[in-house]
Amino acid sequence: MVMPKKVPKYTHFFLILLLIAVSNESFSSSFIPIDNYLVACGSSHDINFQGRTFIPEFKFKHSNLQIIANKKIEVTSKFNSTLSPLYNSAQLFLEKASFKFKIQQYGRHWIRLYFHPFPDYNPIMTLASITVTTDSFVLLDNFTFANYTRSHLMKEYLISVTSYELFITFIPRHNSLVFVNAIEVVSMPDVLFPNSLNPSTPFTEFTLETMYRLNVGGADISAQNDTLSRNWESDETYFQSTTTGMNISTNISAIKHPDFIEFTAPPMVYITAKSLGSLSGGYNLSWEFRVSPNFLYFVRVHFCDMISSSTNSMVLDLFMNGYIAFQSLDLLRVSGDLAEPYYKDFVLKNTEETLTVSVGPATMSSIRNATMNGIEIMKFINKVDASKKENRVNNVLTKTSELSKTSKLVIIIGCGVFVVIFLAFLGLSFCYLKSCRLKKNSVNACEFLRHFTLHEIQHATDGFDAELLIGVGGFGKVYKGTLDNGKIVAIKVAIPESRQGLDEFYNEIELLYGLRHQNLVSLVGCCNEDSELILVYNYMANGSLSSHLYGRDFVPLSWKQRLVICLGATKGLLYLHTGAKQSIIHRDVKTTNFLLDEKFVPKVADFGISKRGPLLDKSHVTTNVKGSFGYVDPEYFWTKYLTKKSDVYSFGVVLIEVICGKPALDDTRTTQEMNLALWALSCHKKGTFNEMVDPYLIGKVNMDSLNKVLELAWKCLEERRVNRPSMGYVLCQLEEALHLELASHVLNDNDIEFSDDIEAVV
Repeated sequence: MVMPKKVPKYTHFFLILLLIAVSNESFSSSFIPIDNYLVACGSSHDINFQGRTFIPEFKFKHSNLQIIANKKIEVTSKFNSTLSPLYNSAQLFLEKASFKFKIQQYGRHWIRLYFHPFPDYNPIMTLASITVTTDSFVLLDNFTFANYTRSHLMKEYLISVTSYELFITFIPRHNSLVFVNAIEVVSMPDVLFPNSLNPSTPFTEFTLETMYRLNVGGADISAQNDTLSRNWESDETYFQSTTTGMNISTNISAIKHPDFIEFTAPPMVYITAKSLGSLSGGYNLSWEFRVSPNFLYFVRVHFCDMISSSTNSMVLDLFMNGYIAFQSLDLLRVSGDLAEPYYKDFVLKNTEETLTVSVGPATMSSIRNATMNGIEIMKFINKVDASKKENRVNNVLTKTSELSKTSKLVIIIGCGVFVVIFLAFLGLSFCYLKSCRLKKNSVNACEFLRHFTLHEIQHATDGFDAELLIGVGGFGKVYKGTLDNGKIVAIKVAIPESRQGLDEFYNEIELLYGLRHQNLVSLVGCCNEDSELILVYNYMANGSLSSHLYGRDFVPLSWKQRLVICLGATKGLLYLHTGAKQSIIHRDVKTTNFLLDEKFVPKVADFGISKRGPLLDKSHVTTNVKGSFGYVDPEYFWTKYLTKKSDVYSFGVVLIEVICGKPALDDTRTTQEMNLALWALSCHKKGTFNEMVDPYLIGKVNMDSLNKVLELAWKCLEERRVNRPSMGYVLCQLEEALHLELASHVLNDNDIEFSDDIEAVV
């Protein structure tokens, strides 16, 4: 009996759930890969293997496939192996070698590598130390058959190819050799996997290694019986208990929509399953897998409800490592029909050497049964920077030298220690100097601001009374305070122990004290006493824009009000981009950072992670990625190139929030709808975006005005920054949208007045 662990309300640090959009869209009934390299390495003839024909290297056009190697040997085994003939020949390399493939279609590809050391060959292939890399990933790292219990190995990877050339490089280590028996590079349907893993991370940035692929309740399925040539194994080895489950099956004719399942999984996966049967009381179905700890894992679970009746549907709870991954999954509701295939994806950070997947009946379900048809587990392989990869490749190559091994070891260790110490010294020095510079600049800035004593701050906040707490962040806490002259202020108190928080404080002081604009928050003063660092701002009586779009007990804003607020925020951002001596990139543009004063005039706030823009001769600033999920510019995320267009992308998300009245990121929504920008773009492509518009606006908005803002949002959300407009263009378009609205509407009775003179704000 497997009992679920109790889980705190928020478990995102352990399990990253619902980050992947899952849909049951129909796939094409057939798939012909554009790139289809099936290479029988070292062979002199074609080899049929699992229903496909592998051909030797020399039969490929030289422009399509090249082997780049100084020392290569084509070898053939004389040993009478029971394995396929595919394993009877190999390419053997004594130095680094690469296979160069010409790629005709960008997108996701399978890479499958086949290895089998010949027992009759000298040098001994079982002692080979094998490292395999692609352009940016290390696929195999120092693998050897000496510690492997099986006679052969097949490794499968999912990669995304973004170049017309793909290099797969084999590297021998420790004066060893390296070999490979066969290679596959085959394009696959992009729709098989999601476009993104989280609001700002495209799936194309990852390479995955297949760890397990199970046909639950059924027998092994060979690649010959899978449209995409995948191997599925029976789940019996991994099933935790033989007393809490029974195998069930049905006919293929009973399964709905076979065109959908052709790519997702072979039909045989969906016609077999395990169920709890008569042992449903308090039990779960559970499978356990050996994995490497401290990696991200992609888990896909397959369902096809062959048990329920039309009047009662099965509702399940899913668990990963005993924690609730998804609660009350109603199979009939999500799949659309009984006996209709459905799958759900998860990404989790696993810190243990085992990974457990479990399913059981939901607590409130009337059907005390559970079922599962298939499980796939893939490990994320970390991307390696190109320069670091070259260093790594060079480090694993052992070259001949007159030095003895002992001398080499001493020199390598000595140099390594020196380099590590030197780099650590440089890093610490850089951080120290940066911190000193920030601190010095911030202290200098304080000289031009009102300096509050700690006693004054304590008095203004009634001794930091919890009742006056209005915000909490990584920097510390924000209190509402009242000065001696009656002025109400917002007081931000840093946490001394938070290095990141202090850096953000210093950064905010350095940037803000020299900025003056009606649409930026005003820094009133600071306090730097008794190791306390405190900033004092003008208080924004009406909170943030987000609180008026979807906050608690909010009064909906009219379309005109939303436009006026966006216009003011745009002016503030435009001033940052063009009005200062050196441009400033906010880096955290979002509705919670647009604060509203007593007249609803918007002020851009929170400059803790803002960055000075590039100099005139530069196009971008290279920096670590910072920002808020749901708003981060994807190109900035991929390249670490920060530009003013990164703020434009984030503002595009803000515009979608303003139109829809929904938050940018909401894990209470369905998987397809969790990320607002991705959901909006998907609906836009399908022509259904009108269903997302805030219901409050329906019939109360000039559609020409709304459509102009919507068109602007799509431009801001362009994936490539060169296709996005400037903040100046955004301002002009919003002004036009406001004029269209004003021309056709008068103020509603419940409109919140911003100012006696709208033009003063606009």
